[in-house]
Amino acid sequence: MPKHAMPTLWNRMKAELGDADAQYLLAESLRPEDVAAAVPWYRRAARQGHVAAQTMLAFLLANGIGVPPDPGRAVSWYRRAAAKGDVGAQNNLGYMHEHGAGVPCNPAKAALWYRLAALQQSAPAQVNLALLLLDGRGVDRDEAEAVHWLRAAAGQGHPAAQYRLALCLREGVGTVRDPAEAALWMQAAAAAGDRDALAALANLSAASDEAADEAAEDGEGLEEEAVGWQHQAERRPMEGAHAGAMPPG
Repeated sequence: MPKHAMPTLWNRMKAELGDADAQYLLAESLRPEDVAAAVPWYRRAARQGHVAAQTMLAFLLANGIGVPPDPGRAVSWYRRAAAKGDVGAQNNLGYMHEHGAGVPCNPAKAALWYRLAALQQSAPAQVNLALLLLDGRGVDRDEAEAVHWLRAAAGQGHPAAQYRLALCLREGVGTVRDPAEAALWMQAAAAAGDRDALAALANLSAASDEAADEAAEDGEGLEEEAVGWQHQAERRPMEGAHAGAMPPG
């Protein structure tokens, strides 16, 4: 038998004997090819208190991946993992409360779970909390705090946070208006593939082309707004934004 097969065989033997870590690792190895086969092993590890297994099992149940969807059971497993400090479970439990999946819709509870995960540097939770703060859902509206969390997530390379932060900086929402910094974050989000940022830059590019045509006809220079984020980004180096230093959270 090839040497590389031995660890898998040994791990399966340990999993069969009830080792929770081995059960989780076996589930992880099965998941890419056969999610349904992985679910029982996640479940066995989760029942022994394996936090990562609890979170993944909850995710699969919430989304009906490899198992019939069961949001109620997903919430139950998320709660167990979240109570042990798992940031992914905390963020996802917040999502379940925000959207009323498996539990009644409760943005206030969602904000609590998002905040717990955000304080542990979870970029997705920081974005989710920021959006609640911007809208005043479940929490008092606080644009300045929202920008604080967007900056934290953007600094970790989260494209959606970079896009939202760019909008806030461009419009002066929760912070001093700064089109130049907004350009950097918008460019960073677009470079990471954020669809909203790509669309925004495409629209601005089209507007710039249209404005250039009009300027050629009447002899006037481009207006500042027609130049937009794209030209702002060209005038300042990307390094100033510290964007893309970490993969998205």
